[in-house]
Amino acid sequence: MAPFDEDNLVPCFGFGDGKSPTTRDQEVFSFQSDHSPCHGFEEVLACYKEIIPNCDFQVWPTSYGPVIEAAIDIVEKSKGQYHVLIIIADGQVTGNANTSDGELNLQEEQTINAIVEASSYPLSIILVGVGDGPWEDMKRFDDKIPGREFDNFQFVNFTAIMSKNATLSKKETAFALAALMEIPFQYKAVVELGVTG
Repeated sequence: MAPFDEDNLVPCFGFGDGKSPTTRDQEVFSFQSDHSPCHGFEEVLACYKEIIPNCDFQVWPTSYGPVIEAAIDIVEKSKGQYHVLIIIADGQVTGNANTSDGELNLQEEQTINAIVEASSYPLSIILVGVGDGPWEDMKRFDDKIPGREFDNFQFVNFTAIMSKNATLSKKETAFALAALMEIPFQYKAVVELGVTG
């Protein structure tokens, strides 16, 4: 995505930190203590490497709603400039075990509601799955969320793509294609909706 980023400023957030009761699922935290964006991908990686030893990302109820809402705030502050939110996650939305089959749990509801809300903004969401998932719900989120202004969510299984028997270059190309394939249609949709600044 770096070649498409005009200003090279990357707002970065973490979520789901189990060491802090205030950040488990309800809030996101900035990679930068002053909440400023990172300058380029190299700084993103440096900040991530500094933060990760101090976080506990064990299995907690997980919702992507708070990080999607943080991205909506950034879009609003930019006066409607088109943005792409990339969520890198090692698991799908999780909730408590008390939910009946076929029912949505609170975390799923929060995530779906945030995806629907985000479709009223010039914001595309790409969820990159790393690890073995499971990813069934994310595939469902990709195509089957009703009530959206446009199809604003793309799921990409990074691990499946990168584990294929192919050259690294071919795998990287396949990943880029999978991640970016819907962006032109999504951008066209937000222009047609008249929600860009």
